Amino acid sequence: MANDYFDEVNGPAGRRPVRDSVSYAMATQNAQNISTLQSKVSALEAAHAYLNSSDTWFGCRWPLGSSNSEGTPIGNLFRLKHMQEIFKIGGYMVKNDHSRKKLHKTDHRIYEDGSAVDFTGADGHYQWGWGVGLWYGAWEDESYEYEAFDDRPIPGVPCVYIPVGSRSCAGFAQLDRTNNVLCSYINKTAQFRGGNNTNWDDNYKSLLGKPVTNIAVGTLATYARANGTRWFTSERVMIYITGALARVYFHNKHIQAARNTQLTSDGLPQGGLGAGADYPSDWSGARRYNPYVDLDAGIERGDFTGVFSVKIPGSDGEVTINNIPSFMGLKNFYKYLWTMTEDELLICQADKSQAYYCEETIDGSAFDMSGAGSHLLLGKTPVHSSGSWSPIKKISKEYLSGYPTEDGGSYDTYFADGYYNPAATSGVRGAIRLGDAYYGDFAGSVSLNGSYAPSVANANGGAVLCEFTQAFSTKLAIQA
Repeated sequence: MANDYFDEVNGPAGRRPVRDSVSYAMATQNAQNISTLQSKVSALEAAHAYLNSSDTWFGCRWPLGSSNSEGTPIGNLFRLKHMQEIFKIGGYMVKNDHSRKKLHKTDHRIYEDGSAVDFTGADGHYQWGWGVGLWYGAWEDESYEYEAFDDRPIPGVPCVYIPVGSRSCAGFAQLDRTNNVLCSYINKTAQFRGGNNTNWDDNYKSLLGKPVTNIAVGTLATYARANGTRWFTSERVMIYITGALARVYFHNKHIQAARNTQLTSDGLPQGGLGAGADYPSDWSGARRYNPYVDLDAGIERGDFTGVFSVKIPGSDGEVTINNIPSFMGLKNFYKYLWTMTEDELLICQADKSQAYYCEETIDGSAFDMSGAGSHLLLGKTPVHSSGSWSPIKKISKEYLSGYPTEDGGSYDTYFADGYYNPAATSGVRGAIRLGDAYYGDFAGSVSLNGSYAPSVANANGGAVLCEFTQAFSTKLAIQA
């Protein structure tokens, strides 16, 4: 019959004529439902296999010596795909006693229970971090270098425990100028005026609601500790682990790699988060290098991974700032403002390298930035014949340091971020990380500028408020 429909549910051998369109639609829907259920069963079987595997760790490997920044995901790929949920990564409100409350994953203006958040200080600090302690592993064999994570020790390889911790979720911190307390608030009053504290409150360049800048790292460390024990400014391990999480998540060393929204065949993200935030044309002029993006930019996006834009006031109307990165809710965290870390140090050597110093234990103790003292010497950076930038090829992962041990290459290979060596033969230098908006390709999660003394303070240099719930060693070791 020319106008008959056919019931396909019973397969080709059971084709039966169906004479009305309603029955045909029902038969088609039944077939689709069966297909959907079969897909769900397959997905559950795969999840069951991964969850019951003896290997729960997940990570990435790169061939030794390869210039390709993109690596290969390895380990438990199901858990890698769900690392954000496993570690409870995203936005939190954190109080001075380190107690925390998770923000809603789709909108940071509310808590998970739907109640409104007070960002002006009453609810604590607006932070980004993890709610479950991390185990981080880094090792090499004869063919590959590896980075990996788990919520338990990784068997047979050097790894280290990172306790629950957080950093400024908006990227950078404010300062309570009345009480000299570094804080991750979004408070748009003059008491918390950002930048270099210029009173442009009624001007398009207003610094109200912007991060603080132009304060030396030693002073910022004191202001951070006004919150209590184990509060820091721009703590090196926090910056290192953020970069490592991104490298494993994207299986890519190059955080500035172009954004790629297409998943791999394993359903994993790839690419990077792009070049970083644009800057207004008058940033080096009328704005005098002060911060230009409000701390509440992107707050409505929750624990979002991707790139977004905002409009800011300009002298002749609105200006669009594109390419602002967000990593699981952490916003504008490279190529916007530079920051000097409080617990690592460089000392220029006679051969025009820089010796690198840090401490093994992160416990809140003040770090003496006046010289080598009793700090731990890990090694030296590459020699430069003259002051210059060079792309980073390899970093040290010892003690979660992240200083460059080899450079060269290009700005889209290896780690792709830049290292600046002033080629001085003596002198103490602070470690400037992340890069400001002018850094371009030099910026990124392992970027290092070793040209300035710890006393330096500029309008384009900000602070990241960091905290950990407990003291810990940074030494990578095989666990018993």
